[in-house]
Amino acid sequence: DTPRADTPPSNAPPALAKPAAMILGRIAAASRAAAAGRAAGAFVGRGATRGFAYVASPKPLTIRGDSLMFQCVVAALIYFVPQDAVFVGGLFYKLHSDGSSIAPKKKVSDGDAAVAEWAAKKGLQDVKVQAGRSTWHVTL
Repeated sequence: DTPRADTPPSNAPPALAKPAAMILGRIAAASRAAAAGRAAGAFVGRGATRGFAYVASPKPLTIRGDSLMFQCVVAALIYFVPQDAVFVGGLFYKLHSDGSSIAPKKKVSDGDAAVAEWAAKKGLQDVKVQAGRSTWHVTL
């Protein structure tokens, strides 16, 4: 009688003797523990703690400077930021020049006289003026 190649020798420790039974036993024990924890959790007050840490989202513990992710982020910033800065600068210049051509600034020495002249030109009777330090607000 020679032992088969796929069976452990008779003097092997129990962990090697029945690996499938041991794995199933661990799964059953884990499910019993989880079920007991859920049942006990229904009766325990708010101060109860769980046996594991709560993580809202996967977060890396460290980001290494030589990682591929770090290098890709740096390369993307170097490539896209100058383009975006030129575009946003041009957009602001265009909006400013359009606004200045629609309603240009005009320095006035006497604000009350300018508002009265403007109201007479528009044919308005009751004009309320709220004078600020550099900006005046007119309510009709």
